[in-house]
Amino acid sequence: MLTLALANIRTYARRLIAVVLAVLIGTAFLAATLMVNASTTASLERSIGESYRDADLVAAVDWGNFTGDDATGILTHRDSRQAAGVPGVQSVRAYDVDSVRAATGEKTVSAGLTALPDDPWTPPALTAGELPSGNTQVLVDADSAADAGIAVGDSIELLTEASPQPVAVTVSGLAEPSMNPMTAANMQIYGLPHLLDATLTNEQLSQVTALHLKLDPGADPEAVAADVSAALADSDAGPISVQTAEAQVLAEVDQMTGGNQAITLILMVFVLVALVVTGLVVVNTFSVLLAQRIRELALLRTIGASRGQLNRSVLVEAAIVGFVSSLLGVGLATLIMTGLVAFAQTFPAAGFVTLAVPVEAVVITTVVGTLLTLAAAWWPARKATRVAPLEAMRPSDATTETQRLGRVRIVFGAVLTLLGGAVLGLGAAQGQLVVGFAGGLVSFIGLLLLAPLFVLPAIAGIGRLTGRTVPARLASLNAVRNPSRTAATATALLIGVTLVTMMMTGAQTAKATFDSRLAGEFLVDATVDGSMAGVELDADSVATVATLDGVESVVLATPAASEESGMTVFSAGADELASILNDPSLVPGTGEVTVPQYVKDDLVVPTKDGTTTLTSIISQSIAVPPFVTTETAATLGGKAPDYPAALWIKAEPGVDPAAALEMRADIAAALGVEEYSVSGGLMEKGLFTQIIDGLLMVVIGLLAVAVLIAVIGVANTLSLSVLERTRENSLLRALGLRARQLRSMLSLESVLVGVTAAVLGIVLGSVYGVLGVQSALGTMAATVVSIPWLQLVAVLAIAVLAAWLASVVPGRRAARLSPVEGLASE
Repeated sequence: MLTLALANIRTYARRLIAVVLAVLIGTAFLAATLMVNASTTASLERSIGESYRDADLVAAVDWGNFTGDDATGILTHRDSRQAAGVPGVQSVRAYDVDSVRAATGEKTVSAGLTALPDDPWTPPALTAGELPSGNTQVLVDADSAADAGIAVGDSIELLTEASPQPVAVTVSGLAEPSMNPMTAANMQIYGLPHLLDATLTNEQLSQVTALHLKLDPGADPEAVAADVSAALADSDAGPISVQTAEAQVLAEVDQMTGGNQAITLILMVFVLVALVVTGLVVVNTFSVLLAQRIRELALLRTIGASRGQLNRSVLVEAAIVGFVSSLLGVGLATLIMTGLVAFAQTFPAAGFVTLAVPVEAVVITTVVGTLLTLAAAWWPARKATRVAPLEAMRPSDATTETQRLGRVRIVFGAVLTLLGGAVLGLGAAQGQLVVGFAGGLVSFIGLLLLAPLFVLPAIAGIGRLTGRTVPARLASLNAVRNPSRTAATATALLIGVTLVTMMMTGAQTAKATFDSRLAGEFLVDATVDGSMAGVELDADSVATVATLDGVESVVLATPAASEESGMTVFSAGADELASILNDPSLVPGTGEVTVPQYVKDDLVVPTKDGTTTLTSIISQSIAVPPFVTTETAATLGGKAPDYPAALWIKAEPGVDPAAALEMRADIAAALGVEEYSVSGGLMEKGLFTQIIDGLLMVVIGLLAVAVLIAVIGVANTLSLSVLERTRENSLLRALGLRARQLRSMLSLESVLVGVTAAVLGIVLGSVYGVLGVQSALGTMAATVVSIPWLQLVAVLAIAVLAAWLASVVPGRRAARLSPVEGLASE
């Protein structure tokens, strides 16, 4: 059977190309996913391990057994001294990174201050300058220095809680940036211990993150670890774990990844989609190949081959193709991951990224790819090998099947569709994402089972719209000539288009829903909180911000009173408020105050003669403080509270929410404040837009793998169909059909399948997208349905183009064959 399988592979190698491509892409996706997980772990081990490069043992709080009872959870220098007294311990480094702020002249940034280690510990590697020789010198990591424009010899100021005045220090050198993700996000500053004594509080000085232990040569790490654990048993920090540096790194990596490989599990969902589509392509291909070889199989039966032998030969053929394709998929995944890692390593902050190709990734991918191909080929093989020997005596012709959809499949599919639809509707009505997801999954499976019932009539219906020319009529008839094959091909593309459309519609609807919610919560587009920014805002600030791009108007809101509970009431002119508020109807009148939604009563505020009650106009906002007009503020006559003013900003109409993030940076830079002090509805929209669009790009990129495999399936089905109908096409040519018309017929046949799958997928995806958002956000806000028409038109256009491209090679091959050669073929 192996000899026969190998002979068939050599003979029909060109017809198996699509199977190889489909399995290769699907298994490459699976292998890449497993490599992503392994590479993430390896990269974290490398980056975190940098912190422990000189340590033999690491002592840290054992958070897995920490209860909090009479324990601080913080190591101290007392613990360090106790560990240093254990026999076998050569040196102990009390490792800690303390949070400070560094003023570089241009801006103030967050930084981590670490003490430079003494011998025998290795100091940070220098890229420029020299190590600090005094208490007023520091090292700064090279990347942060480049971002802040710092060079060797420059002065910076350290801002800390311990010192009321900034501590001026000189940069004596630049160090290699830390690869540890826990510290690399901030500027890394290294100084001598006495500098830390002058800049940190007593509490900070007493705290230690971990103890790094270097052992005497020849000391037994396990024995020393047990002795150190005993010495630290009475530590006020609580239970202490003492383990090798390698074990500590693995524990921290496990903690950072959550121990459940969440990223891998999410990616596996997309891998599963790709593998399902791959299976449909393999089923289709083997169905056509075996139908074309029916005379060959029957002749083998006449010379003594049994059904079991023929069936095994086909399965061996499928196993060989699946195995080879899977190995090629692993190779492709390794090549892609190598390129991605090399690209990532070009960024200084990602220099620690490491490629890992675990053995289990190769084994799992190869096994899954081989078994998938075997499983997909089993039914076509079983069906084809049932042929009777006398079948070999019948003339060979194009295979034509009737649509036979079993009753069990119809009933099962209908039950799943109705049940899943009801659960999906329940999840959408109650805003339950888990319920809605389960219902959507079940109903979609049901629809896929019933796909031939609506896909084939849809193809026939759309085919009638293509015109009454001979190529168009023939294409419409040929498209539904083999119902099971056409339905499987269209279903593969339908899955990909539905999921892509669902994500597009869901993202657009989610953004519209968030925009509607934010419009009610934020009465102004942007605010600058003077108390948070730590600056005094005045008329000059208004003039400065008003000149920025994208800003329509700016109002200075000044404190007018402080009501009973302590809330500050702001004031501005009535005309100014009308120009700045997103809802001008909320401008308060005389004796009125506009309040956030959580304020349910009228406000009592002080006046020069006592107090007065202001009538509350309750808004839907939770972000804007109470405010009155300047006319109302003047009637109070009381002393304004000592509280910083605020800027309220209105953006120009049509400003892209994503561009609002740039506006936020411009406002902060113009006022000399940190970006976090600039907030508002427009900024929130920008953040939501950025996050949703980023996720959408990633998800669509992942789903594009399934769509690509489906398009390969369309091309494969058409190619095999052309081979199957060689004599028929040649007869049409002999009867007068020109080569150009034959190519048009095949193109229309392919496009009919692509358009039908795309249209049905767009409809289903839009419904699932809207209901999915309703399930996820129904309890937060009223869902605002928004269909991304332009994006969906683009999906349809891409599907049409892909289907047409899939027909180019088969059409050209069919047109090149002369009618005489085609009629003479068997």
